Amino acid sequence: MDDPGPAGTVLVVDDQEDLRRLLAFALRRSNLEVLEAGTGEAAMEILLAQPVDVLVLDMHLPGMSGTAVVRALRSRPETATLPVLLMTGSGSDRSVIEGLEAGADDFVAKPVRLDELVARVRAHLRSRAAWTGLVEDELRVRASVVGALSRMALSSDPETAAEAVVGELARRTESAFIEVLQLTSGDRLQPLASYSRAAGVVRGGAPPDPRRARFLHARAERGPWVDRPTREVTDHDSPIWSAGLELISGAPIYSDEVLVGLLLIGVSNDTTGSFHDRPAKLMAAAIDYASILTAVAGSALANRRETGAEEARLKAVLAERAFHIVFQPIVDLETRDVVGHEALTRFHDGTPPDIRFADATRLGLGDDFELAAILKAMDESVRLPGNGFLSLNVSPAVALRSVERLRASVNRVGRQIVLELTEHVPIDDYLQLRTAIESLGPVQIAVDDAGAGYASMRHILELRPAFAKLDISLVRDIDSDELRQAMAAGIQYYALRTGCRLIAEGVETEQEADTLRALGVDFAQGYLFGRPEPLPA
Repeated sequence: MDDPGPAGTVLVVDDQEDLRRLLAFALRRSNLEVLEAGTGEAAMEILLAQPVDVLVLDMHLPGMSGTAVVRALRSRPETATLPVLLMTGSGSDRSVIEGLEAGADDFVAKPVRLDELVARVRAHLRSRAAWTGLVEDELRVRASVVGALSRMALSSDPETAAEAVVGELARRTESAFIEVLQLTSGDRLQPLASYSRAAGVVRGGAPPDPRRARFLHARAERGPWVDRPTREVTDHDSPIWSAGLELISGAPIYSDEVLVGLLLIGVSNDTTGSFHDRPAKLMAAAIDYASILTAVAGSALANRRETGAEEARLKAVLAERAFHIVFQPIVDLETRDVVGHEALTRFHDGTPPDIRFADATRLGLGDDFELAAILKAMDESVRLPGNGFLSLNVSPAVALRSVERLRASVNRVGRQIVLELTEHVPIDDYLQLRTAIESLGPVQIAVDDAGAGYASMRHILELRPAFAKLDISLVRDIDSDELRQAMAAGIQYYALRTGCRLIAEGVETEQEADTLRALGVDFAQGYLFGRPEPLPA
């Protein structure tokens, strides 16, 4: 007895009832389950209500045409792959072309030969059964890979996580090429890990050339994709794809719906499985694996990208010298004569200096910013009136690491330089620091923020500075606060015994100035005597 072939459900759609019944009879006689509909609208109701394995569809239907039915089916995920066999009055009918372009799989001409119809339906059932088996096999493979990745103790460090994922994919799949890239800033990409048959699993790597980076970024922005590379793509847009790839898919890596990276998976034409015949399978696999990277590394990639963008902005500020110097006068409290100026930095974008310098330090650019501001202040100080000293804020690290550059500028200034060392920055070796500063030439030391903490007192003891600056928190309202007066008097005695002179910061009223003078404080700066201003052009 002949093999009846695969079983299945067929929906026959034709507005001619006699023909529809005849077709249904022939299909049922071949052990197939048959449903019937007389219009396109009725067919859609059936297709949305129950599973159907093959659709036999007349092109010329009243109301909703056969072409409209095909388009509607292809637009829905649940019917996108349903085999559709068109029936038309002529094999050359333009409607056949329209139907095939809309997504139909096959056609038969009327009058329909019943044996041909049955044969074509059975062929589609066999293809569908084979496709279903392949999908089930692939789903099992992907489920095993996703399960393995989920059970791995993946690091939150992007390179480590990417290397582990790439290694697992290389071991469990037939991929010829795998690459995980992070989006750094703009459309620039940086490889985290990759795999090829020649090199194996490689951590990191050189950034892709700008054309490839722009191409991949643009594709990832639109979502997952799959390509079948051609010679033209390889030759003219090289090196977008690695040589020898038959099919390649990309899937974005996100952090809170923001694109932060992408995963690429490629197969070659010698792949033993069916990836190269089924682009949708490869793309689905890439989406699954990219979702793992999204979960374990998306947040870290987003933080890194934000840091990279911030670093790029700071480097641009530094390269463009997007800041200017203002000078605030320091006066003798007895005579009100200007005895010096403190140089302060102001950024063109309005960012407060303490925040900008803190951000630069956090990103490893603190020394560069500080030194750039100091050198610019020295250059501009030649236009300062009088011959008073120039006070510059400097960290111990810059004073130690930039001796040569500072010495060259100090010799050009032509006036006394005072380097202010803040109490908030620790000093590991006082002797080394003092020796480095003494080697600069006519330079004196000031200890900043005296009275704000213990460290400033130790700085005074160890460095023997020429000046100590009373912190603004101690100066504010000192005329009406006896405790502040007592503390200032103690610091004044302490400074006197160690050989330095006090400069009060933030003086805003005559009452504060009179009280400070009565306590023996020599110098002061603040809005009472002058605001920080740029020098006239």
